Amino acid sequence: MKTALIVDSVCSLPKSICEKYNISLLPVHYKVNGDDFEDECDEQSSLAIFETGVFGRKYDVSTTPPSPEDFEQEIIKKIKEGNKRIVIQTLNRFKGNTYGNANAGVARVKTQLEGQPITMRVMDSRTVFAGQGLMATETVRRLLKEGDENSVQCEMDLISKKIHTFILPREPLVALERSRERNENNIGWAQALIADALGIHPIVCNVNDASDVVAKIWSFNKAASALFEHVRKRIDIGLASPIITVNYCGALKELKSLPGYHELAVYAKQRKVMLIPSVASLASGIYTSVGSLSIAIATDKHEWFE
Repeated sequence: MKTALIVDSVCSLPKSICEKYNISLLPVHYKVNGDDFEDECDEQSSLAIFETGVFGRKYDVSTTPPSPEDFEQEIIKKIKEGNKRIVIQTLNRFKGNTYGNANAGVARVKTQLEGQPITMRVMDSRTVFAGQGLMATETVRRLLKEGDENSVQCEMDLISKKIHTFILPREPLVALERSRERNENNIGWAQALIADALGIHPIVCNVNDASDVVAKIWSFNKAASALFEHVRKRIDIGLASPIITVNYCGALKELKSLPGYHELAVYAKQRKVMLIPSVASLASGIYTSVGSLSIAIATDKHEWFE
């Protein structure tokens, strides 16, 4: 049965993967100093916007999720393309209205089906950024392998609770200010000011609807190296998905030049784990700051940095 996967553009995945596996990115809208824009869901466009500096602290920036009408239109488009199963995955339902809007969009479409054998499911990814990319690609992998959508949905509901999305902000103060807009309080003002002055970078882990600061490391590069090393250790201990997704709010050549990335890439290949790097979504650049890093793995609960 032909299946389409719809995700909001807070998720970041390479265009080649989206086209190959029938994954649609539904754009979020964003405002910069009161002016409205739409995420074009294009890597080169995102890079150009990151380079302008309009997501910096001196700008008033916010996002608006896809509306029920947006979801309705995309679902209808996918049905007209011949898809009989529509799977919709959204960012953590506690971080905005995307999940509710997706369900409202599905309800609107159901009134128009007139007995057509179409199944539609909305799934809360319980995560953000790179974690959403992992959720989407693992869903596709399991659908291709097993084919039973009901079984895969149950499996992915369990996997979603194990997705650990690590976020390393380039500018902690920007991440703090924007996170407060989303009712997150992982980093206090005093901590952020001291960290900013000393060049200390917090690593935040989002897992199963919750997020915490799991490490504070001097210098962004050292923090990135420690994070990549931590992920390598988790590969040895065991992953619930043979996929690792990495988002970077900048050019991929910058990501690949970070200390520890090459070693992780080689190690993942040796262990038959797929490493998927991608330019981060505009929403990621807004809420974590340009130049930030996000990496996701599906693994059991553990002590983060032993």
